[in-house]
Amino acid sequence: MLKNPSFSFISGIYLLILTTNVFAGATGKLTGYVNDDQGNPLAGVNIYLDGTAIGTASDENGQYLVINIPAAPYTVIVSYVGYQTIKMIDVIINADRTTSLNFDMVVSAVEGDEVIVEAKRPVIVKDQTATTTTIESATMNNMPVNNVSDVLSTMAGVMQNHGGNYIVGGGYHFRGGRAGEITYLVDGFVVENALYGDMGMDISRNAISEISMITGAFNAEYGEATSGVINIVTKEGKSNYSWHLRGVSDKIFNPDVHGQDLYRMEASLSGPLLPKKPNLATFFLNADILKTRSAMWKNQLPYDILKVDMDNDGIFDPSDGDSIAVADITTDGIYDPIELKKGVIEVNDIYSSQNRYNGKLVLRPIQKLKIVASINEYYNKGKGFSMDYRLIPENNSTGMERTRDLHLKTSYTISKNMFFDIKYHRYSRSQWNGYEPHLNDRHELYTKIFTIPEDWAGAIPSSLTAGEDFLWLSYYAEPFMDLNGDGTWNQSSAEYWRDDNGNGVWDIGEYYHDWNGDGSWNMWDLNNDGLPDEEPYQDLDGNSEYSLGVDPPVSSPDAYDGTAPYWFWGDYEIYNNYGDTVRIATSTNHDYWWYHSDYSTLGGSLTWQVNDRHQIKTGLESRQYDLGEFWASGVGGGVFGNSSDASFLLWNQKPRSMNWYLQDKIEYSDIVINIGLRYDRLDPNSTYPDPTRELGYEYIDHNGDSQIIEPNELSQLSGDETESLVWGYLNRDNEGNLINFTSAPKAPVKDQWSPRLGIGYPITDRTAFHFSYGQFYQFPDLINMYNYSNYQGHNGRPPGWSDEANSMAQDFLYGNPYYPFPYNITDWYIPEVGTPNVNPQRSIQYETGLRTRIGNQYLLTINLYYKDMFDYIASKRYDADPSQYAIYKNMDYANSRGLEFTFNRLYSAGLDWEINYTLSRAEGNAPTSDYHWYVAEWANGYDWQDFNHTYTMPWDQTHNINFRLNYISPSGLGISMIGSYGSGFPYTPEDARARPIDKQFSGRMPPTSNLDLKLYYDVKMKNLNIRLFGDISNAMDKANVLTVDNTTGEPDATLDSGQPDIYVWKPYYFSPPRHIEIGISVAY
Repeated sequence: MLKNPSFSFISGIYLLILTTNVFAGATGKLTGYVNDDQGNPLAGVNIYLDGTAIGTASDENGQYLVINIPAAPYTVIVSYVGYQTIKMIDVIINADRTTSLNFDMVVSAVEGDEVIVEAKRPVIVKDQTATTTTIESATMNNMPVNNVSDVLSTMAGVMQNHGGNYIVGGGYHFRGGRAGEITYLVDGFVVENALYGDMGMDISRNAISEISMITGAFNAEYGEATSGVINIVTKEGKSNYSWHLRGVSDKIFNPDVHGQDLYRMEASLSGPLLPKKPNLATFFLNADILKTRSAMWKNQLPYDILKVDMDNDGIFDPSDGDSIAVADITTDGIYDPIELKKGVIEVNDIYSSQNRYNGKLVLRPIQKLKIVASINEYYNKGKGFSMDYRLIPENNSTGMERTRDLHLKTSYTISKNMFFDIKYHRYSRSQWNGYEPHLNDRHELYTKIFTIPEDWAGAIPSSLTAGEDFLWLSYYAEPFMDLNGDGTWNQSSAEYWRDDNGNGVWDIGEYYHDWNGDGSWNMWDLNNDGLPDEEPYQDLDGNSEYSLGVDPPVSSPDAYDGTAPYWFWGDYEIYNNYGDTVRIATSTNHDYWWYHSDYSTLGGSLTWQVNDRHQIKTGLESRQYDLGEFWASGVGGGVFGNSSDASFLLWNQKPRSMNWYLQDKIEYSDIVINIGLRYDRLDPNSTYPDPTRELGYEYIDHNGDSQIIEPNELSQLSGDETESLVWGYLNRDNEGNLINFTSAPKAPVKDQWSPRLGIGYPITDRTAFHFSYGQFYQFPDLINMYNYSNYQGHNGRPPGWSDEANSMAQDFLYGNPYYPFPYNITDWYIPEVGTPNVNPQRSIQYETGLRTRIGNQYLLTINLYYKDMFDYIASKRYDADPSQYAIYKNMDYANSRGLEFTFNRLYSAGLDWEINYTLSRAEGNAPTSDYHWYVAEWANGYDWQDFNHTYTMPWDQTHNINFRLNYISPSGLGISMIGSYGSGFPYTPEDARARPIDKQFSGRMPPTSNLDLKLYYDVKMKNLNIRLFGDISNAMDKANVLTVDNTTGEPDATLDSGQPDIYVWKPYYFSPPRHIEIGISVAY
């Protein structure tokens, strides 16, 4: 069987080639025998895939073998002179699978005589040695799904936890593991956000040929995961031209809160690059554009918000003297307050704009050589819902993400039994997040360097000097000459007054503030025009008017008509140096965040069908990362504006990794064995902090001698001495006397060996058994190695900044007082400092399963699994010198076990369905890497305890049922549905003061259930296939509870009397309401 590896390479002279992102599971294998109608083998029969250049001929035994076939549906042509040609349609080639087809040919004297037969897919996959679920494009097209996540949620063993609080976030959990323990592959290339984990690329639904999910103990060619593998195979062009258009909108059948202001357009085009040479080069192009305001756009108030409740019964009763609060809850730019009665609709300023592009070019310059170049791009810009900015959502930050993914793969067939791949992969992901009105077109917090005029001396903040350069950030207020000395920019430089008649000067009877007590109103009129002058400023953002910069967020005392004082950001007064209110500021998100997660991979693999029994596959890869982060927290308006206490981080790191694997697939007539060995290695390529040791420094003084100092002596060094500074640790004797200095150690290289074993045993042609065992390793998300790094701007610069601006920032902004110690541990409260000294997290998994066919229509699958997870990272606090901080250590454990049942009705008479049930248990001693940090914080005052034993994890779902059905009538009318039921997720019961009243996660939320539908009608007009369809999510309009308040176990009630009703109501604690999308697709 053929797997176009995930990180592969090896063999012969290619063993010398370093690689980086080898494929796994992008191709499959086709094999079988060709006989005449008497059962005699036929040699030299041509077997090829229609519309491709892939094919072979049978040998003297009638046997044929085709390897390295991209996963997709095909038509197989079998032709031989003097015999009737066989055309077998709908042959599905799955990645990592062997498809067996035997043919009996009939003599025919008529040239061109052919018979068309439909392929019968084997119900029992004999070479399956681990639980694998595959969804092909045709099946996905009939399902009410739009992305990969929608498909995952239908599979056994997959739990979606919605999170809802800052301790445990949402995500997909495979068989009880933490979120993020999954490897995602696209066409066999690992596609990951190396810095923050999870899938690093969103692929358009229409570009996907198949999705495979492995939740069992997977083969050695798969790595970088401890719970599961998702392998996405994208489409390739064929020798005939085809195109597809699809449009979707929700503008018709979604009243009130059901609408999401959504539309989607998809288009694809494929075929031969040169029409006269259709098998030389083919292409596939796809584009997908989505605009939506999402499910949180409109929310319906579930109860009255009372401004006055005379009898405190929570019920509006005018006869009691109760009154309802009034507020503006629509973000339409118009102040139109309404009564906050039950049923009124809140409208939020949120949106998402997504573009996906996919392209693939396949070249076959010679029969044995195949070159594939593909590029995937994803762009997303949007603004999410925020409780803090609920009053003023337009002032929240906007996020932007761009991901590019380039694959180059060369496959060469050495013989019909052997081929090798050489592959190159370039992945680049950047994400920006900030307040958009003060960013440039590239969503960057940009800078300008401004030389303060000499004549501004005495009229600028005392921290600045006239004639010197000033580093201006686009969040800052623009620099100005403060003529009247009140500390704020004025269009009219004068003592504060109320210009009641609007003539620009003070008149008798108008109020003014006599700042200097001279009994008269003073103004600054340098041009002698009789009017106060506008204070000179530098227009650095080029908008031809003075910019005040951002205003830091401040809680509003009168939020929601005074019913929620100080719970939400809002408006507040700005005072000048003399206490006058000069303007009303609106809270603005004044943070900025950018990161990039890039890597390049070079790799290769060799696949060798040694004989009928052994298929050996080996691969090697090498990867170079380029990671970095810029974080500007609490920037504010700077020294010329509404300033704040800003903190900055900037770092860049270049770790590297490599891996190697060897896999042997042994296929006997009655048993299949997959045995493999994998090696993984990671070099963090950096130093690491040790909070148990005393921080110190060594430098070269002006005499050329080495000197050792403590952190509190750093300020005493000269510039040259600072340049020679290195950090490390101080060693003292028992009496505390300094002995010597040890330089900071480099983080050791981490490596692991992991054996894998899988056995598939077809008991009969209707029943098969499998068993698998494996040890699996996954390096923690790399942010946990470098979190809170701060190299003072010396190993990188923020996007859009010049080297000169970054050099100035080293002195004025970054503020790491212990540099070159590369972590900022003073600006944050007990920061969780990353450490590249952590080791891989590991799991040991066991699985056994049985698949059996019941009658001719049904298939039953039973799987039993158990997993131990070791060395989970967790943050541990230290009273370190010179400042307290926490670092990550390998210290947590978890386990999970479960039983899965899947019952399928095989397709016939237009109908197929599947139902799966999972009984599972997930336990551990911490749900996240940050959990111990929070428990330590809550230990004093809240009575939290860090138990040294396992307990239920928050994603533990004892019972889970998924149901899928599709039916299409001969007339073209069809219906597809996806249903689910899940028992409640755990939560930790607490009292009104947030103290636990039982063990962690011992409570249970209500169960959830959901039904999604697709209704469609297929019409064929000449060469066009037209589909009219409607997708209905949450068809029963059920408000499933996704998160609860820990004091009540309910989503919209709390025992904390201090929380106002409007804050208790969190719309994201419930599932979105019914939503209907109407669309049309046309394909040629």
